[in-house]
Amino acid sequence: MNDLLKKYEREIEYCSYCPKLCRFSCPVAKVTCSEASTPTGKMTILKLAKDGVIEFNAEVAELLYQCSGCILSRTYCEHNIEVIGAFEAGRAIAVEKGVAPKRVLEFGTAFQKSGNPYGESFGKNLTELAGKSVCEKEKGRALIFSGCTMAHYFPQTLKDLVRVLEHLNFSFNLLAEDDICCGYPLFALGLWKILEEHKQRLAQKITGYDQIISVCPTCVWFLKTHYLKSGLIQVGEIRHTTEFILERLGQLKLRDKISERIVYHDPCHLGRYLGIYDQPREILKWMSVNGFKEFYESRERSECCGGGGGLALSHPRIAREISRHKILQFQQLGGQILATACPMCERMLGRSGKEAGIKVRDLISLLAERIE
Repeated sequence: MNDLLKKYEREIEYCSYCPKLCRFSCPVAKVTCSEASTPTGKMTILKLAKDGVIEFNAEVAELLYQCSGCILSRTYCEHNIEVIGAFEAGRAIAVEKGVAPKRVLEFGTAFQKSGNPYGESFGKNLTELAGKSVCEKEKGRALIFSGCTMAHYFPQTLKDLVRVLEHLNFSFNLLAEDDICCGYPLFALGLWKILEEHKQRLAQKITGYDQIISVCPTCVWFLKTHYLKSGLIQVGEIRHTTEFILERLGQLKLRDKISERIVYHDPCHLGRYLGIYDQPREILKWMSVNGFKEFYESRERSECCGGGGGLALSHPRIAREISRHKILQFQQLGGQILATACPMCERMLGRSGKEAGIKVRDLISLLAERIE
């Protein structure tokens, strides 16, 4: 157990004796109203388990899964500590010991059968959606990596992206395979052995391109840190669509601009993980009549949608309450369109927003609807 946690000794020690400056930044703790759910609470319990003071059992494991991986607490931390790494290592230990939540272990078994979290045969569907011409040609300069969440919930967004790229006369391939998941859910849930097998299969399919482009910031971050950085794949660069599109706005013409009141939500992986804040905002300014509004807390202080870190699987009620809190803020701001740049954010906020009749849209779809 200590081998996996050794690299996080500083973080665990600091957090265990900290006066909890991050207490009210944690979206999970806001929902549970439990001190044990705070970053400090979970790190203290992890330290006690690591030191053998308490048993590393199912109760400890359950707490470690109460985290969305939003790393908002780091923004308020004087020591710039990122707690999620220690929690993810703790989850891997829980899986090894067989004390992880049953739903997590079942998820791993199901993933191995289909190569993605949704148990779908994505290959055929994506080929039909985008066309054989981009799915079955030999490797070109650029690969569009849809990711599993967009392919499952928002195939129209993928179709919109293809339309924008074709409008730009940009040559690309689209990965149309069943195992189009980057593997982040496995990593976040502590299913690291299954992840290693999956990474080896996926790497063979995505290596060798000048660039990989994805609508999903989680995929971008995970492919960069767990495939490219480790040398598992050879790729020139991995980019989010907002980076790619902003550089080419001058090549696009709009039929009309958005007149509705827009509020923009910063995805955690796009913002705090990748540092991409300005690009989506510049695109929104360019295609809207009156610009857009910010949430009360935005950019590095943006509150999450509740969908990261496997939280929607391990603790769906907590994840739903976090997204509802964001929707309440949107209503207070008087917005008409909640814009974002992440399929998981669109999924979480869209599901909660649907109850209130709120439209949640990805930037790519908003753009595709308006180009000439």
